[in-house]
Amino acid sequence: MPDTFDAAELKKHNTVESAWVAVDGIIYDVTSFLDDHPGGKKILLRNCGKDASEAFWSYHSEKVLTQHGKPLEIGQLQPGSKL
Repeated sequence: MPDTFDAAELKKHNTVESAWVAVDGIIYDVTSFLDDHPGGKKILLRNCGKDASEAFWSYHSEKVLTQHGKPLEIGQLQPGSKL
């Protein structure tokens, strides 16, 4: 079973030192990906520490998660967490 994190923990990770995003309930640690993000680290950081599902799906397809997401996956958002 993957680790489960609540919204309060997710919100703490919104800096270049520790950058997490939630997409569809899955939490990704994108810290190591910041410098490689094609859209730049600034846009990625704006969505860290919160549910980035809407922003993610506005710009990306399922293929992006398939190719890049799995190694960055660290757990899931606790069900019922309010962001």
